[in-house]
Amino acid sequence: MFNPFTSRPRNRRRDGDFTLDVRLNAEADGPPRRRRVWWLKPALVLVLAGAAWFGGGALIQLGKERWLYHIPSLALRDLPVVRDGVITAGEIRRLAGINVGRNILTVDPYTVRQQLLRHPRIEDARLELEFPGTMRLTVRERVPVARLMLPSVGGRETYLLVDDLGHVMAPFETGRAPAEIIESEAALPLLTGTSAVGVAPGHTLQGPLTLAGLKLLATFGEAPISTETELASVDVSTAGLLSVVTTRGAQVALLPTGFERQLQQWLGVHRRSTELRRAISSLDLSVAHHPPLRWVELTASPTNEPPVRPTRPKRKPPQRRHA
Repeated sequence: MFNPFTSRPRNRRRDGDFTLDVRLNAEADGPPRRRRVWWLKPALVLVLAGAAWFGGGALIQLGKERWLYHIPSLALRDLPVVRDGVITAGEIRRLAGINVGRNILTVDPYTVRQQLLRHPRIEDARLELEFPGTMRLTVRERVPVARLMLPSVGGRETYLLVDDLGHVMAPFETGRAPAEIIESEAALPLLTGTSAVGVAPGHTLQGPLTLAGLKLLATFGEAPISTETELASVDVSTAGLLSVVTTRGAQVALLPTGFERQLQQWLGVHRRSTELRRAISSLDLSVAHHPPLRWVELTASPTNEPPVRPTRPKRKPPQRRHA
C-alpha cells in the first residue's frame, strides 16, 4: 500500500540532469584533447621548398666557382679595343671592368655596355664574344662642337663641351689626352644665349634653337667656308634666328634650317669680298634674296695687291665608325 509520508515519487527529469552532469564532469577530468594547427603542414612544405631552392642555387654557384669558372680554355686571352676617339684602350678596359685572364662566362655583355655608356664621352659601345678566349670592345666617342661657359667661381672661368646632339661632357684634364686635342677643344666656338645653370657632364641640352645652333656648328666644320674663316660664337637667344660671330669680327645671321644653302651663299659673298679687297662686317642670310650686307675696306698692301691669306686646314673631328 502506498504511504505518502514514507515514500517520495522519483523525479526523472532531475535524475536525468544529474546523470548528464556526472558524465560531463567525468569527461572534463580526463586528459585534454590536442588541437590541430592547420597551417603547420603548409608552412613546413614552404620551408623545405625554400631550403631546397637556396641550397640548390648555392650548390650551382659553388660548382661554377670551383669548376666551370676555372676552366683554362675559357679564360680571356685577348681583349682588343676598337675606338674612334682619344680615350685610351687601357681607360676603356678599366671602365668596362674586364681584364685578361677572366673567365669569359663571367662577363655579362649588357652590364659591361651600360658601364661604358655611363661615361659622358662615349656615345655607343658594343661587345663581341669570340669563343673561346677573345672579347672585342668597340667604342664610338662623342665629338664636341662647342663650348658652354659656366658661371665663374672665384674669378676662374670654366667651361663644358657639347656635341651636336646637345650631350654635355667635361674637357680632358692635362695628361689624359694629347695636348693638341686639349688645345683644339679649348678653341671651339662658344654657345651663348642658353643658360648653363645646373648643367653638368652627362646632361643633355634641350630646346629646338639650341640644337639647331649645335647642328650649324657641326655642319660648318664640314663646309668649304670653314677653310676661309672660323667661328668664334653662335648665339641662340633670338627666336627663329642664329647669330654667328667669326674670329675676325664678322656678324652673320642665319635661319635655323637649310644650313648647306646658306653656308654656300656665305662662301660666295666671302670670296667676292676678297676680290674687292673688302671684308664682311655683317651679313643677314635669313633674307633669301639679296641679303643685307655691310663691307669694310681692307688695308691695301704697298704693292696694291690684295692681302693673301694662307688656306687653313679644316679641323677634322675623329672619324666615326657607325654600326
